Amino acid sequence: YLFFFVSCFKFYVLFLIYLFGCLCLIFRAFEHIFEAIATTEDSKFLVNASYLEIYNEDIRDLLGNDPKRKLDLKESIENGIYVAGLSMHTINSVKQCEIIMEKGLKNRSVGGTLMNAISSRSHSIFTVHLERMDTGKNERIRKGKLNLVDLAGSERQSKSGATGERLKEATKINLSLSALGNVISALVDGKSKYIPYRDSKLTRLLQDSLGGNTKTLMVACLSPADNNYDETLTTLRYANRAKNIKNKPIINEDPKDALLRQYREEIERLKAMLSNSGIINISNFFFLSSQRIITFKLNTI
Repeated sequence: YLFFFVSCFKFYVLFLIYLFGCLCLIFRAFEHIFEAIATTEDSKFLVNASYLEIYNEDIRDLLGNDPKRKLDLKESIENGIYVAGLSMHTINSVKQCEIIMEKGLKNRSVGGTLMNAISSRSHSIFTVHLERMDTGKNERIRKGKLNLVDLAGSERQSKSGATGERLKEATKINLSLSALGNVISALVDGKSKYIPYRDSKLTRLLQDSLGGNTKTLMVACLSPADNNYDETLTTLRYANRAKNIKNKPIINEDPKDALLRQYREEIERLKAMLSNSGIINISNFFFLSSQRIITFKLNTI
């Protein structure tokens, strides 16, 4: 799953543990995960979390020993797109999620403008990595992740009064939001042969989440003030494009486990054919897998 949070009042709706006596949105998601784990039988789970920010197109680990250190974005066949050196933290409860998130929030880059005294100056991604191993008859490992993305709001210099370092931050924020908008438009269009994921580190990091094996949801927090009408309209249009992304998620499982499961299913099918048909000679029966060709030589009298 991929959740985007955009525009104003995000902090109050999403990050405060309790707001007006209600559990906030993010912690409801954590609660749902651990409730599902507690009620699932014949399975073992491993839950890890990571928290990073993209500040001026530099990736930083908000949970690392040095939250200002720049990290590199890399790609491999095994891991896909990943951040080298990003710390992973094992979590076993909603309370541990709360502790980790609070630690990361303290390291976020914020600054004051005329529009917001504690304005986010970076995009942040809190990721929950979930692994499940079935311990029943057919053992297999499945993987999934939940990306919680807090997008810094776009700014107009005339309204925010940003100068110097704040203006540089705003420029980088607007460029990455524009790149994300272009990616969303290309995905929704369906006719584009090229998706510009490489135009920013934000879209590159979320490549498998935006156009891959995932469900995408955007939460737009809007201001009721009439002087923010233009920003509200832009945010709604942005969210409207995001809701039109259509992916077809499938179960993520270890490729070897998937291959073994296919083999088992094929063997069971062949056994059923033999038992139902009486005396059959099957010689040199071939079936193709994604990795190899296996020859079955079954001789039954």
